[in-house]
Amino acid sequence: MSSPQITLQTVTGVDVELTIAGPGSRSYAFIIDWHIRLLLALQWLLVGHLIYFGGLRMTENPGPGYALWVWLPTLLIYFLYHPVLEIAMRGRTPGKRISGVRLVTREGDIPGAGPLLLRNIFRLIDSLPLAYLVGLITVVLTQHHVRVGDLAAG
Repeated sequence: MSSPQITLQTVTGVDVELTIAGPGSRSYAFIIDWHIRLLLALQWLLVGHLIYFGGLRMTENPGPGYALWVWLPTLLIYFLYHPVLEIAMRGRTPGKRISGVRLVTREGDIPGAGPLLLRNIFRLIDSLPLAYLVGLITVVLTQHHVRVGDLAAG
């Protein structure tokens, strides 16, 4: 059984066929990216904690500075990993690159910042109710194997 493909017509008259990534390669890319962003966030959490307290000690009430300088950057690293890297790496993240997946528009172009940000806002919906379950179901059931965020962003 062959993988589904999409044919794109180019201005040169040569049609290009792209293989559509299925649930397996998309899940593989997501798992790699999840581990990378988790490790980066935890690394900042540890380094921020060490810098803030000057070691591994901790007080009962660390104050608002702890939340600002330690927890806020940790959360930003975790939640902005996909949108920032997809914009900077032109539709890819390290996980997508390793698994051979690239984000493209219906015309085969690299999506702009707006659609990439929109699809990542919908990542919150795709991850409900349990661990990316809605996103995985829509990837399996849609014709071009896309998540809700991909449908919204085009």
